Amino acid sequence: MTDPRTSLIRQQLADLGRRHAAEESRGATTPRATRVLIIGNFGNGNTGDEAMLARTLQELPDDTEVRVVSRNPRMVEALHRVPAVAMEGIPFTKALKWCDGIAVVGGGLFGTGASSLVKALPAIVWAATARGRDIAYVAIGVYPGTPERVLDLLRRSVRKPGRITVRDEVSAATLGKAIVAPVVGDLAMGLTPAPDADARRALAAAGVDPAVPLLLVAPKALPNPILVDCLQDAAETLARRWIERGGAVAGLAISTHADYGLGLARRDEVLIQELGERLGRPVPVLGPQLPPALAKAVVSEADALFGLRIHALVFAVSTGVPCLGVGWEERTTAFLAEHEQSAISTRPPAEELHAWVDRSLPARWSARPRLLSS
Repeated sequence: MTDPRTSLIRQQLADLGRRHAAEESRGATTPRATRVLIIGNFGNGNTGDEAMLARTLQELPDDTEVRVVSRNPRMVEALHRVPAVAMEGIPFTKALKWCDGIAVVGGGLFGTGASSLVKALPAIVWAATARGRDIAYVAIGVYPGTPERVLDLLRRSVRKPGRITVRDEVSAATLGKAIVAPVVGDLAMGLTPAPDADARRALAAAGVDPAVPLLLVAPKALPNPILVDCLQDAAETLARRWIERGGAVAGLAISTHADYGLGLARRDEVLIQELGERLGRPVPVLGPQLPPALAKAVVSEADALFGLRIHALVFAVSTGVPCLGVGWEERTTAFLAEHEQSAISTRPPAEELHAWVDRSLPARWSARPRLLSS
């Protein structure tokens, strides 16, 4: 039985642009394929964003001709095997003229800290509707802090039913009761993972022992370095307890760079390396830039996950892996609450962390301690 949320997403995408394509093909011997332009934060080195694009491509009708607007078109083409165009100037303008429909796809696009281009996006899309193009905002995040003028343009462009679905209840509330915005969850929830064998090969290549329970750690730098240090302390406490109980620990790097303008110096890989230094042993790293279906499959092979990266948590929840998140960002807090998942503060007591490890270790696994130095 198809999930009602999946049905809503498919319904949004099924007819997108078909009316305009039919009008353009009127009188032709053979109707041409419907052309859909997908817009989102793609080609930016973040596996979560790529997972949302992969799910959109998965749900589009097979006969759709697709182009993706991207910060890095070559990266998108290599990862997803679809044509991509630059998110700038002439290429973007030509793509808007080329398409029959526009899908603005998921994630925390709208909120505090949105880029100038994202703030202008509702106006660009609104103008495209005046030229007869269909639009759909698919599983987007709209959070407090979005400028009122951006919200106003967004509301105007989605008054027609079916034009918008949102990721969570917070986004629906931010848009307001006047807009019918069904909540469909994060797009990555429904992404089909890669085969188990592919994930096991990736884990083996990273040096992960398949014979012992695996804790994955998916860190993320925050703008406050004191809080980052506290959460690294939490990761160390969890990892030590897990290893003492006989398990293995590995890191999952979701992004090539840190958010909040922190750049490469505090990227996920660096935080995982720092965790290894604290533990006195290397921590294997999976990613960044894993194909999204493979990243999801890797998470599904773990026995538990501790993460700040929302899509690491999404992958865990959707594959039934116990996870522990941090109530830092509003979108993460909303996701954890919706799915009744464990969350900690930024300064959790060690006893709380130990208890989560003890609950999460597979019941079949021996409680016999194993020394960190082993």
